[in-house]
Amino acid sequence: MSPTVADRKSAPGSARIWGRRAALGLAMFWTALTALVVACVLLPQIPGVSPIATLLESFFSLHIAIAGVVGFIFAVCALQFGAGRVAAAAAAIALLATLGALIPLLFVIHAANLYGAKLSWLDQLRGVRKRAANVPIRTIRYAHADGKDLYVDIYAPTYPSPEKSPPVLMMHGGGYVSGKRSMFPDWSRWLSARGYTVFDIDYRLAPPPTWNQAAQDAACALAWINAHADEYHVAPDRLLIAGQSAGAGLALQVAYGLGDGTVQSSCGGVAPQPKAVFAIYPPDDFALGWNMNTKLVSLSARSLLQKYIGGSPEQYPDRYRAVSAIFHVRPGLPPTLIAAGEHDHLVPFEGHLELVEKLNQAGVPNVLIAIPYGEHAYDLYWGGFGAQITRHGAEKFLNQYLFVAEPHDAPR
Repeated sequence: MSPTVADRKSAPGSARIWGRRAALGLAMFWTALTALVVACVLLPQIPGVSPIATLLESFFSLHIAIAGVVGFIFAVCALQFGAGRVAAAAAAIALLATLGALIPLLFVIHAANLYGAKLSWLDQLRGVRKRAANVPIRTIRYAHADGKDLYVDIYAPTYPSPEKSPPVLMMHGGGYVSGKRSMFPDWSRWLSARGYTVFDIDYRLAPPPTWNQAAQDAACALAWINAHADEYHVAPDRLLIAGQSAGAGLALQVAYGLGDGTVQSSCGGVAPQPKAVFAIYPPDDFALGWNMNTKLVSLSARSLLQKYIGGSPEQYPDRYRAVSAIFHVRPGLPPTLIAAGEHDHLVPFEGHLELVEKLNQAGVPNVLIAIPYGEHAYDLYWGGFGAQITRHGAEKFLNQYLFVAEPHDAPR
């Protein structure tokens, strides 16, 4: 049957209704999503949701602002289709949410300018960038402890040099209860692309408590590197010790504890004193996490510390003192670079400020890279602004204290 005159007249009206519904639905979706994330980021005291929002902000700050713009555009389209007050309200909320999303972006841009970092907006959008493609040249057992084999992944410099390269002892995160070597290999690859030989290690995990074993395993790895320095063409007197999260806490504990006798190798040998420390969101004062009862999604500082240390600071004050870097600061410590998000819900940012103050009082060279609105593990989004700023700061720090003539085409 051919359409009637009434059908032909109603067709544009139906299309307009469907267009209005689609535009309004999309406007409300993108507006609500952006507004929720922005509200939880700017009001971090909202329980439960704020850590997730801050993590999203750490990874997708530019995407969130774009989502607000998309919501506003769809709301305007809905208005054109005659959606009325609901569309007008959605447009207003989308505009406010977009303006709110710009606040963290502006703070991050200011931080980049402060540290002299040139940001790539394209890398932030796509999340990845040109990465070093290095893979470990060898995986070797460096120790055997408590019935467990401990292995090291070795990343050779991308461009070999006749000079011995600085070795890097890299340690993974995981709250001292999980994880393994090369769990997140981006930093090991990035460093090896710059002329470093990276030794990415396992260490003993809790439970049972390993507060007096994990750092000792790291010192054992240092002794192993020292004993095999000629084989891998490295200079132990130019060693960098580094890590993320739990691994960063170990980096501080080992670098500061070797000299005062609180850390010794679990396998003997001679553990060389690190020349510099690179700690990415490290726990510097373990009692803070317990006392503040910090949590990030399903992770609880008290649960992790219960497994790693055995209990609370009141139960084991000596243990907390042994593992907390703030209690081992003294003149003569190696230069220290700390990078952390200012809105870290798991490792309190206050601990970094406390450590930096003590380092300054002791005359120890140090740099704190503070990422505005950054969450714990912000650098896992390798193309993100926080990761870009941290890489720039790390490069500047390492060139000052462990200079390596890196190739011009090394991935930034």
